[in-house]
Amino acid sequence: MLSNDLPLISIVVPNYNGGATIEATLKSLIDQQYPKLEILVVDGGSTDNSVEIIRRYEDKIAWWVSEKDRGQSHAINKGFARVKGEVVNWLCSDDVLLPGALETVGARFAADPEIDVLCGTIIETYENSDRPDRIWKPYRDLISIMPVTAPFGQASCFYRLYLLKGRTPPVDESYNYCMDLELWTYFKSQGARWGFTDKPLSRFVQSGMNKTSTGGIKITWEMERLYNAYVPQKIPLTFWHRRFRYPLERVRNRHRSALFGLFYYPYQCAIIALLSPFYGFKRCRWMNWVEYP
Repeated sequence: MLSNDLPLISIVVPNYNGGATIEATLKSLIDQQYPKLEILVVDGGSTDNSVEIIRRYEDKIAWWVSEKDRGQSHAINKGFARVKGEVVNWLCSDDVLLPGALETVGARFAADPEIDVLCGTIIETYENSDRPDRIWKPYRDLISIMPVTAPFGQASCFYRLYLLKGRTPPVDESYNYCMDLELWTYFKSQGARWGFTDKPLSRFVQSGMNKTSTGGIKITWEMERLYNAYVPQKIPLTFWHRRFRYPLERVRNRHRSALFGLFYYPYQCAIIALLSPFYGFKRCRWMNWVEYP
């Protein structure tokens, strides 16, 4: 495909004290060699060597700033306010795009003007752990039940800029962990048209230090609030989940012994079977609030 036919893609990189990882993030963008790429870096006033690294690559960066902000969601909104691309996303400063990702994204959006959102595969890596990589492919049939679960990974989900024009600010800053799922659920509520690719577009690292690793129970509080905001139910499914499934999920995530599994799995199946007639099997099956130890 000719470069003139490809859309301008804008990527916002929010960062705070990510000096150990942001260089790999920026290089993963620059090394794409995508002909129409706009990189915007929003640093929250880092006190480590982040700014030094950003300056090292500023000839490849369309705009950057380093100043105190109100958190990651605010930083993303500051970047989105300046983007010029037809297609946008954000890339956290400890994630990377995989080779050829933007070529895949740009070609797909150029070839199919009916697509509003494109979701690809993400590779989840567990640093300092013997757990194998997780290949997280997007689930088309789970779009209908968002926000019960996130059907895809954030760094591998790209969307057209006009989807962000419907509300101010684009990203709900009351969410510190689930702002991506909240944004996608908003897209769904607005009738966005979804496209999918099995191609791995990004790598997400569970380092033990990033927000997903350390958020713990605070992530589940946001997931519960998000569900209740978008799913009108007299008694929300989250009411039962927090009381009867989530406590065992927490234990199971930390103690994966076969002996505990003999109790855990039949119990989970029984709860799902009891609730499915009232809430639907798919919704009951997929609701889970994973906490990383």
